[in-house]
This record gives sequence, C-alpha cells and structure tokens, in this order.
Amino acid sequence: MRYTNSLALACAMGLCGLSSAHATDKKTDPGNIPAVTDWSSRSVVYSKPMTPDEFAAAGRNADMGRLYNDPRYLAQLLRRIDAEMPAPAAPRTNTLQPGAGSAVAATAKATLAACPTKRGPDPRSWHCTDTPQAPDSSVVRDWSNVLGGGTNGQGGRGMEGVYPAKYRFDITQPVSAANCPTDFIVYPTNAPGATQVAGTNETWVYTFSAVPNNLQTFTIGPAGPRQVVLTASSTSNTQQNFRINGVANTIQNLRDAVNRWSGQTGYIATAITSSTITITANTLGDIPDDHISNGLSNVTGPGGVNGSGTAGQPTIIAFNQLYNGTCTTATGRDAADDAKAPNVMWSYNTGAGYVVETSPVLSWHDDAKQVAFIQRNGNTLQLVLLKPAALTTSAARLAAAANPTAITSSSAATYAAARSGSAAAMTAITLFGTTNTGSTPTYSSPFVDYAKDELYVGDGNGQLHKFTGVFKGTPTEVTSGGFPAPVASGMKLSAPVYYNGNVYIGSQSGAGDLGGKLHRISSTNGTKYDSVKLANVDSTGLRESVIVTGTPAGSGSVFAFLFNDGTAGDTTNCAPDTTTGGDQSACRVVARFTPGFAAGAQPAQRVYVGRGNSRVSSLYAGAFDDAYYNSSNGTGAMYIVGGDPLTTFDPTLWKILLTNGVMSSQVKGPVVGANCNNVNNDCLTGVWNWSPVTYAKQGSNEYIYFSMPYLGNQTGCNGACLYMYQLNNLRNGTGNTVSWGTTATANAALATPGGTGGIVLDNNSTAPGAAQIYFTQQAAGGNAVQASQSGLE
Repeated sequence: MRYTNSLALACAMGLCGLSSAHATDKKTDPGNIPAVTDWSSRSVVYSKPMTPDEFAAAGRNADMGRLYNDPRYLAQLLRRIDAEMPAPAAPRTNTLQPGAGSAVAATAKATLAACPTKRGPDPRSWHCTDTPQAPDSSVVRDWSNVLGGGTNGQGGRGMEGVYPAKYRFDITQPVSAANCPTDFIVYPTNAPGATQVAGTNETWVYTFSAVPNNLQTFTIGPAGPRQVVLTASSTSNTQQNFRINGVANTIQNLRDAVNRWSGQTGYIATAITSSTITITANTLGDIPDDHISNGLSNVTGPGGVNGSGTAGQPTIIAFNQLYNGTCTTATGRDAADDAKAPNVMWSYNTGAGYVVETSPVLSWHDDAKQVAFIQRNGNTLQLVLLKPAALTTSAARLAAAANPTAITSSSAATYAAARSGSAAAMTAITLFGTTNTGSTPTYSSPFVDYAKDELYVGDGNGQLHKFTGVFKGTPTEVTSGGFPAPVASGMKLSAPVYYNGNVYIGSQSGAGDLGGKLHRISSTNGTKYDSVKLANVDSTGLRESVIVTGTPAGSGSVFAFLFNDGTAGDTTNCAPDTTTGGDQSACRVVARFTPGFAAGAQPAQRVYVGRGNSRVSSLYAGAFDDAYYNSSNGTGAMYIVGGDPLTTFDPTLWKILLTNGVMSSQVKGPVVGANCNNVNNDCLTGVWNWSPVTYAKQGSNEYIYFSMPYLGNQTGCNGACLYMYQLNNLRNGTGNTVSWGTTATANAALATPGGTGGIVLDNNSTAPGAAQIYFTQQAAGGNAVQASQSGLE
C-alpha cells in the first residue's frame, strides 16, 4: 500500500484537483481515492505516470504539482498502481451453517453471513466454515439489463463508438461488498426520452395440466439481444433451466427462472397458482402476444389481458450493485436490492423527444456526483448537466427502466446552488447558433478539462463549443473571443480532446477542400490550424477522436484514425485498386502529428493498416499495450482492427510497433471476419464499422477486446461478436501457443447482437464479478451488458 498511501498524502496536500472537503478527508482517511473511466480516459496517454515517491526521487516535485491537477494523469497513475499491486487473495467463504446434530440440519441452507462471535445457547446447532471461495471463473458474473421501455418494451440500444462511464469509489482498497452501493456505471440509451402514460401492463397466463417434457422450451421476449430461452430439465434448476418435478413445483421453478432473467428480458412472473403462471410485461402498452412463446407440452395459453398506456423511456440510466458474486447473495427479481446485481441506481428522462447518442462524462472532484452529456432533438443540441439522486425504494428501482423520472431543467445559477443539496437537479443549455443539419445524429462527446472546469464539444454543423464552470461554477457557454470556433462549415465533428492549451478535433469530409482534416484549435481564442486534407471527398473523414501522448519526449504525438484517406498506400500494407478509383482507391490509416502542427501540415507519419474502401465507414481507435504504458519513452505497441492489404473487404487485426514514441512498423494479424462483399455484397454502400479496441491488464495477463457488428468468424462466435485476445497467451485454431501473426485466434468470444459500442473496463480484482468490461449492444432492443475480462463469461 506504499504507493496509494503516498498518493493519498499528495491528495491531502491539494495536488489531485479534488475538492477541499475531499482533500481534508484524506488527511484522516487516506483510503478513498476514486477512479473514473469514460470515453476520454484513453484520449490523453501518459507513459509511465509517476507516484509521489518517484517524483521526489527524480527531483520533480514541481512537475508533480502540475500533473496531479490533471485528473486524467492521476487516473492513469491509479490504474497503473491497481495493475501493479499484487492481486488480493481470493476471498474466503465465511458461512454460518446448520450443525449435524441440529433439528434444522436436514432442510436449512447455508446462510451467507459472517460467523458470529457468539453462537447462541446451543453450540451444537451451528458451526462455522472458513474456506476459500471457488476461483472467479466458476462464478456466473455477467449481466444484461434493459435500457428502457419504449415501443413494445424494446426501448434503448447502443451506438457505435459510444461508451458508458464507470465510477469506482476507492481504488486503494480491494473490491468488496462495500463497493456494491457506491460503484456505478452510467449508460446513454440512444432512444427518445418519454414519460410513462398511465395504463395497464400486458399479461400472459398459461395453464399446466401435467409436467412438461424434459428439454422443452419456454421463450421470453422477441428475437434479439433481450430474448432468453428457458429449458425444462429433469435435474437442473439454475441459469436458463427450470426443474420439472410435479406440476406445482415446476410452476414455481419456471417462475423463478423467468425472474432470474427479468432484468435482461423486461418480463416478470407476477403470480402463480397450483396450475397457472402469469407473465407480465415490465412496461406499459399493448405488447405483441408472440413476445412470449410456449414450447411446453401439457401447457395451454396464453390467456391474460392486453396492455394499455405508454411506456416511459429514459435518456440516461445508471446501475449499481455491479459485481455479480460479490454483490449477489440471491437471484431473481424479488431478491433484496442489496443481494442481487445489478440495480437501477437512477433513471431520468431529461427531455421529451431528446436522444443521448454520444458518450457521457462524470465529474471528478466531488466523487462523481454529476454527469455531463449532449442530447439532441432534431437539429437542437443541448449540453445537459445532471446531479442525480439515487432511488430509495425497491419498487422504484424495479420500475425505473420503463418509468424514468422526468426532471425539469433549471437555470444554470439555480443548478449551481443545488449542487450542495441532496435533491436531483439539472440544467440543459442549448448550444449557441445553428448546431446541426438534417436532423441526423451527431458524433461529438464532451471533453472536460477538469483542472480549469471547462468543457469542449463539437456539433453537427462544423463548430467547436466551449463551456466554463461546468462542475464547480455556474455553467456558461462562451460566445465571444473566438467561440464557438468555426471548424468545417456544415460538417459533423468528432469528439474533441484538450491537451496543453490546444483542442484537437476531426471533421467529416465534404467536397473539395472542405473538412476531412485534423484541426488544432487554441483553447484561449479559438484560432484554428488545419492539417492538409486527409480523407477522400464526401466521406466520414475523421469521425473518431484522436489520442494524444507525451512521446517522443519534447514533442509528443497526436494519433488520428481514418478509414478512407485516398493515398496511394505502400503496396505492402495497403495496395489500393487505382484502376477502379473512387472508394476502392483508399487506405485505412493511423496518422501521427506533432501536437503543435502548423496550418497545412502533413502527418509526421502515416501507417497503413489495410485498404479503405467505403465512404460511409469509420476507423475506430486502437489501444496501446502495457509495454507502451510503462515505458518512459513510448516504446510498445498499438492494436487496431483495420483491413487486409489486398483483399478489399476482410477485417484484419493489426499490431503497430512504436519505438521512442514513433511508429516503426506494423505486423498483420488474423483476419477476424468474413468478406462482407462476398456475403452481403454491400460493403461499398453499407456501414462496415468495428468497435474501438480496449486494453486491460490483470496481473501478468494482458487482454484486448473489440467487436464485430456482423460476419465475425473467430473461435467461439460467428456473426455479431465481441472477441478477446490474451496477448501473453495467443493460441491458434487448434489450441497451440503461437506468436503474434495471422494464425492467432480469439481466446474468448461472446455473441453481441449488432456489435457493441465502446468498451469500458473496471478493476484488477479477484473478487467475484469485479474484473469486468461494460458495453451496449447495437441491435434493436440492445441492453447494457457486463462480462468478465478474463473469459467473457
């Protein structure tokens, strides 16, 4: 704990950008150092961030004071410490169990509770066992939860490149049950906000005349991400199985199985008799009857009633009780709120008809008590600052996904005053000027400069907006002195990244010289420096945000990503079809600029990662490995999903080597999906996007994650899939160990209908369900999902 104690001391000295109250707390309680992970966590990378002891040993205390006021530096240091600290010993099962000689021994189950120091008047009745729990891989950890009500109960879904935002209360302590109420994750829903209109819930009633047959099925929900198929079993009564054992017991077991999965499906078993079961939609409205499908013999139906009214739809929703196994001592909808995972922590409709379609960000200094995000209704964009309040009753938590709280926007001054109170508050600030065209989606998530309490965001009409006082002061858009800054008229902009006085932002590519560039904007006066045009005309251009690093030393780098750059390639890593021209004559490129690039600058480097052959697709960011993060000079590797150099439409995983911060070479890896032109014949006109790559480290193990929206073909999953590669344990299709190259295949896979948005990870922990990744599915009815880092279980 030396690292974290010295860091806590630095925070107590006011060097971490935390509030004065928080810093004061650190003087007496050095344990609570929070960590926030959102889309911007990967956007500014510091190689080998230093602890206070390391700064002191290097004689760089002045640098420590400057860097520790940048929470992203501190967050990366906290993650480095978390990865380097020895993993805590596996938790032990400390249970109170009935003694062999007690009257209850034959029927009582083990009670998952701490053993008492006094065991009551009859010491023969109970005994304590203290044994190590099973390894994490034996625990069913993942969960899937609906993102709203919406039409037919299918509201909410993910969107490409959009990340949830995760908060961990204390990175200095092992994850335990204490983290269950405090740690949370926020998801945008990508669906129009709506308030519930009173009505009735649809019901399905089924009548049993006898026990169904073994292996027959009962299906909850329509085809898609939320559907669960329950299977009758003569032996098993867990997971998606329900045991058949007499009519009354079978009905009870089916009820429990339905309710085990109610968070994912949005349907609950509300009543049973000795011969009937009633299934109820968790949302209001007239739901199609075939959302429940009975394949059980000796069971007739459905009876029931049609629903009425209109379901609600949150624009943004948060969950706590995240860690299945650590936070779960019971299962099913009717379990106590502190005994299951996850719970809806809060759910808000922040504007009727408004959609949150980009990534949210969390405040830092106040233990993430505030959320900032952009919402859109047609061509109107608003910056929303929300101080949520946790739901307080079980009934409210169970209903919240389909019945969100409708919250009214207050003035910025009123919102600022409400921060110190316990009630929820919100202010929605309409962005200045004409901010979107065509009522089409925008792609710019907000970026916060925490040290200055300023926020930057692009819009759908080629402007960069700046706000002050977002989390600590009175939120205000800057509308003078060069802001909003004109970037590329009429073009969609990427998410911005602030670094050292500059804001870096990419633009959609229009005709001629319009857009398709990387732009550097002065954060003080809006002065703009455009790169040379990088993208082919009339293409997505630079939709992905950049990654800024501090290497090479003395200059640093800005990495930009584009699918269709229109250059001639290098014949080895990209050989475009120049005879066809147009979409075919392009390359996927990682372009490296120096942070102070001049107007009209070419990239300092272009690295080709396959052909780029679609004007409507986007190249999303790669991820650095542990060698890069721990190198003092930026030596390591980046992994990215690109294309094949010669075969036009084959998605391919690449490794880009970096030496002293400079890209030195690239090594082609495995083809990870089928050729979409051969299968669908739509690659030139259809969107062919893969998720950004996310990197994680647990102990000595290194993992990368990415998803395919369709046609994935790696071991364990075909079609729309999330894949994990363990970089220090690569295997080929026959299970043999291999080095990086074309024969490596995924170590684990998970079906993800529609592919995923951005993938966020959390802890380096052996606590059950605590080392996880989080994402959303993009198919209609896509859910918020959590899966294990090590096995995608």
